[in-house]
Amino acid sequence: MVNISRFSACSIIAVTLLLLSAANVCYAENNEEYITQNVSADSCDDRLVDDDEFTAENRAVDKAGLSAVKLSGVIQRYHPELSANAIDTIAYRIIDEYMVNMSHAIKFSDSDRVCVKFVADIEMTSSDMEKLIEEYKDSDAPAEQIADVVKKVEESTTFKPQTLQDKKLLYVRKMVFWNGNETSHYNDFLTGLFSNSEYFYVTEDESIADFVVTPRLTKSEVDEIDRNNHKMQMSMELEVFSLTDNNFAPLQERQNHFILFAGDKDEQKIADELLRKLLTKASKELSRKLDDYSAICLEKLRTGRR
Repeated sequence: MVNISRFSACSIIAVTLLLLSAANVCYAENNEEYITQNVSADSCDDRLVDDDEFTAENRAVDKAGLSAVKLSGVIQRYHPELSANAIDTIAYRIIDEYMVNMSHAIKFSDSDRVCVKFVADIEMTSSDMEKLIEEYKDSDAPAEQIADVVKKVEESTTFKPQTLQDKKLLYVRKMVFWNGNETSHYNDFLTGLFSNSEYFYVTEDESIADFVVTPRLTKSEVDEIDRNNHKMQMSMELEVFSLTDNNFAPLQERQNHFILFAGDKDEQKIADELLRKLLTKASKELSRKLDDYSAICLEKLRTGRR
């Protein structure tokens, strides 16, 4: 007879819950909480003279792992007034003992610096967490709330514009359809979507823009499933290139989706609503990529790196 431990049984339950409902908590037989949380963070590190090919990358991964645990708030949820020193120490213990499925991707790399995105899962029980907190909670370092930790980590790893001159200008072109026709119907909508970045402003003059965004609707089809139900499939992309930076490689963000709708509904209204949803998703991801690139450019400018 196989003896399944309480921890293993909870692991099975956790996997089932994740698959069915994306939950991140389950309970063991004694109603103990089992923590399963996905965490991620970005970090960079300098390449030193004596470094081999992977040393700086490994340092960046280590920093990103620490940031991922701290920024997730999983420690502070159990004890919101821990000191910075206690949080760091507990975070390192979690990385060593309770972190699984660790992976990273290089976001930027040149001869001077490497930046990575780190992703992992934390798997532990509430009693594991409470034991760590009990061991380190009496640190004499000043207490910091999670907001303070987040702010300090962001400030230490991200370069942001300090003046208006640091910000780039972005121009949004008319939408191009698959047949070559164009429309300005969505320009105001897209301008609003791109207007919340800390790294660039939206301009109405393409001649002074640093970045130019071209929206394209590459497919929009409606098929009749039966007399009462139709299917709409739509594909679109946003492409951005630079007029001022020869080192900038054009970026594309594509979205594809289909929906079912009743045959008596307003097809044009449904198409408009679907396209706006796809534009919102694509612009959010493209803005993030532009912000990342702009932050790296600012860092190079302020530190004198090439």
